[in-house]
Amino acid sequence: MRLSSFIHANLDAILREWVAFAASQLPAAASIDEAGLLDHGRLILQEIAEDMRRPQDDDERQAKSEGQSDTPARARSVPSRSHARQRERQGFEVEQMVAEYRALRATVLRLWSASPGEAQVARDLDDVTRFNEAVDQAIAESLSVFVLEVNRTRDLFLGMLGHDLRGPLSTISAYAALALRTRPDDAPQLAVVQRSVGQMKALLNDLVEYTRHRLGSGLPVSPAPLHLDKFAQNTLQEIDAITPGRVLQLTVLGDLQGEWDARRLHQALSNLVFNALKYGFPSSPVRVILDGTLADEVLLAVENHGKPIPADLLPSLFDPLVRAGSDDDDADSQVAGANLGLGLYVVREIALAHGGTVGVSSDADSTRFELRLPRICVRRNGESPTPPRSA
Repeated sequence: MRLSSFIHANLDAILREWVAFAASQLPAAASIDEAGLLDHGRLILQEIAEDMRRPQDDDERQAKSEGQSDTPARARSVPSRSHARQRERQGFEVEQMVAEYRALRATVLRLWSASPGEAQVARDLDDVTRFNEAVDQAIAESLSVFVLEVNRTRDLFLGMLGHDLRGPLSTISAYAALALRTRPDDAPQLAVVQRSVGQMKALLNDLVEYTRHRLGSGLPVSPAPLHLDKFAQNTLQEIDAITPGRVLQLTVLGDLQGEWDARRLHQALSNLVFNALKYGFPSSPVRVILDGTLADEVLLAVENHGKPIPADLLPSLFDPLVRAGSDDDDADSQVAGANLGLGLYVVREIALAHGGTVGVSSDADSTRFELRLPRICVRRNGESPTPPRSA
């Protein structure tokens, strides 16, 4: 009997072993009934058997062995994909789901080889090859969807966490401000509380923007007329108030009027300045340069003196979860993006949302970040380009 026919004829026996193996995948399987453990097993086996009967050429054979076949439909109803979504929701680990397929492969081949019938080596070898290719394709489909589901669940959790933590932090900040007015003798301690709250809010803002982009909603901007020089002065005054002992210098050139999203630029400038404060020498000032001498573009640069960024890190510096220093450097520092590695990523997304660019140069003398923005923002809410890997 051909293997595809054997699968159809022995579905119940194969599926009993599928369920028995799935039940051993603890702790996820402990509270799942037989129907839940069976899940899409019957449909997956039927799809595999049908796939084995379809004609295929050498290119298709190789693509399937690599899990890259174009034959499967892209619909959500493909059994292997539906199975992956269900197993993820049931709490299976990815290794447990892949183990199901390994056990399925072994079960089918063991039962088939033990079935009575005249052996035909060439035909049997072709059947085994086709079966393995079909299983490999099913694994690839399941893995792709499983990983997407896990990532989406994680991103949703992080987004909700970042959003929900803002409320308690706002309450803490409000009570600290009230106590600062009513208990001036405790001003130094209360200032530390407010400073820490501000730093935590910056981290949460970066986290929310990161998860929003990961979930595909893009980074919305609401441009409005803005005087960039006055805006930068106000932003630096806020930062100066919570970074005593550090020097911030502002240089202004040309016409700095335009249309940008003030809230987003506040986030971008803060992240760049905090990054410079973290990695620059404490004895050296952080310089902010605003250059509006060009007609259609404004340059915002932040420069500091410190250890140079390694050249091999520069191409990926604006990617999420990348940090310029080792984990041991200034481990107790808490500035925007420093602990999550999201600060520069958010700067890049803000630049792209405005239709601009961001870049970095670093040598033994200084490190300089340059944010270049069109004078009139060219993007609006809901528009978000697909960013390149490096800026």
